[in-house]
Amino acid sequence: MTAWALRMSIATLSDWDKLFDPNLVPYKRPEKRGKSGKVTIEIVRSVVAKAKEIQINGSRIRIKQFCRTLREELTIDLGRKTIQEILIANDLYAPATRVRRPQFYRNICHRIPNGLLSLDGSEFVVTVDGKPYKFNLELGVDVGSFCHTGFDIRKTETAQAIIAVLEKHRRNYGLPLGVLFDHGSANLSDDVAKWLQKHGVERVPVGPGNPKGNGTDEGAFSQLKNVLGSLEVETSSPEQLGKDILNMLVSLYTKMRNQLPLRRASRTPETVMETGSSDREREHEKKRILAHKESKIPSGQEQEKLDCLYAVIKQHDLLIDDASMKRAELTVKHHSLPAIRKTERAFSKAVNRKQDRKNIAYFFGILKNIQQEEDDQVYKDYCREKYEYLRMLNDARQEQKRKSLKPSIALVVEMALTAIGQSETLQDVAIEKCSEWLNTIFDSAKYGATVKKRIQEQIGEMGYLTFSKKEAVWEWIVPLLNVNAKKESVTSFL
Repeated sequence: MTAWALRMSIATLSDWDKLFDPNLVPYKRPEKRGKSGKVTIEIVRSVVAKAKEIQINGSRIRIKQFCRTLREELTIDLGRKTIQEILIANDLYAPATRVRRPQFYRNICHRIPNGLLSLDGSEFVVTVDGKPYKFNLELGVDVGSFCHTGFDIRKTETAQAIIAVLEKHRRNYGLPLGVLFDHGSANLSDDVAKWLQKHGVERVPVGPGNPKGNGTDEGAFSQLKNVLGSLEVETSSPEQLGKDILNMLVSLYTKMRNQLPLRRASRTPETVMETGSSDREREHEKKRILAHKESKIPSGQEQEKLDCLYAVIKQHDLLIDDASMKRAELTVKHHSLPAIRKTERAFSKAVNRKQDRKNIAYFFGILKNIQQEEDDQVYKDYCREKYEYLRMLNDARQEQKRKSLKPSIALVVEMALTAIGQSETLQDVAIEKCSEWLNTIFDSAKYGATVKKRIQEQIGEMGYLTFSKKEAVWEWIVPLLNVNAKKESVTSFL
């Protein structure tokens, strides 16, 4: 009841309930993100040693179990991703990247009503007297409001079915600004193209691995099939009666669905469509659609990729139909140019060995594998740059060497303390070395007074020295600073 009143899911309220006690006082939980500390070379050494120990025993490293082992046995509490990157950097775990190609229309569903219309077809089976009859339901759904604006039922997906849905939408709600559909032959037919051009509606294609309008039509079909279930009719009049029954059920569903708000929306799809949008909003949406279409025009690099594809097809005289050619052009754009060129050479060698491999599907199979290898190698190089043990060890040694050579205030004070009470020869060597260090420190400092104050503070922090010993160290350094010892004394900084 509370979830319905607040228009929130029960899962969200359940999560909130875990954050508060019965008096609605929030529980205090320690925030550990970003506080685990820097991954040091000692941590990397321990992780690598443990991983090698597991491999020597003939066991396989499983990341989840390995993280638990590190936490329990070595008290190393690092994230799964960090440990995996350490293992990859030291060649103890194989990288496996996942790059989605292609990627289209990621934010396209947050738009005005009657801006974009999503069209798609799905197969429905009606069983009449034990005999199944298949029908194709072409459904039109407004992307902005999820309003089901039209449908058409035929035996197969045809251009006439698509035009019929478009006409129903136009009669009930007016013309949309653009239409979303996949690369099916009916969607790309000349009749559909002429209808869209005649009415000034933009064709907005979508990629093969991406749903129309962020799943607008796919979600509609899923909900529709869940509501209808299996359709079985026992009667002597078979096909036409089956079609009529399906037509009636879909009409009922679309009418009821348009009266229910989508997810947590406050208005129903029917209300949103009746409200419409202003001329200014429609003009802005029109410009956005045109800009989106222009962004899909091939760039210089994309043209190179297409030229490589055309060269392979021409060189090997590959047989390919128009639909497959369009899919090939779309797919090849989403792979890197070096991978495509490597694939050209590998495909030529493969075809020379066996002529049965001379087809476009085999070419893209090689391209997929080579692109995966490149992606994995890029990720592996990234991990090595961060966590390779030998590189980190070398960097630590270089840093230690730089620190040992770099003069510091502490080094000057330690030298002065060592020189006090020594022979005149050793005193001269210490004075020469301290003078050299101080010159370097003064050259890098902005103000000389700051350096003098830091020396006094360093002497004051040496708690194991007596007061007279601190005074002696200061008086030994003062001549090198060219300062009158009577004017400044270490006592003012103790």
